[in-house]
Amino acid sequence: MTLRTLLLVVALLLATAAPASAHVRLLASDPEPGQALDEPPASIRLTFDEQLKAAPTITVTDPNGTQWSMGKPTMDGKAVTVPADAPYGPKGKYTINYRVTGQDGHLVTGDLVFDITRSFGQPVATQEEQPLVAAQQDDGDNLSDVDAGFGVMWFFVIGGSIVLVLLAGAVVAGARRRR
Repeated sequence: MTLRTLLLVVALLLATAAPASAHVRLLASDPEPGQALDEPPASIRLTFDEQLKAAPTITVTDPNGTQWSMGKPTMDGKAVTVPADAPYGPKGKYTINYRVTGQDGHLVTGDLVFDITRSFGQPVATQEEQPLVAAQQDDGDNLSDVDAGFGVMWFFVIGGSIVLVLLAGAVVAGARRRR
């Protein structure tokens, strides 16, 4: 590859580069990190430093790793509110996980922890019954996460192959011009 071709490729890459922008940041939450509550919140509210590009994914996990049922998020400017439906749960630390996409298109993930100081509600099944219920619900659909991982992998394989073919074409074209 000639020096001229290399300089042209670098110039094209620099010319098409997007300007740098900061990623979206969490400014406030309700409940707040470390806050102790007597009962579960009816909703989760997260406020960011910029408006989001799309509705976020927000989950709440109890101390045992069980996820709460969450409603549809509503966005009001830079704030997102998600109704939470927690019929029962143990006392302890609860984790809010969020995945948001800022105006710059970058995915940002984060989490924060709050406490619930006493157990609430009644579980549908006892501890002994839960493994049996989980085993009955296993119908092989749990492979969707694996399938999604393969989809992402193939995206990079195909994208990388296209880039390699384009680079090889540029090298061949540069070699032919030199002759």
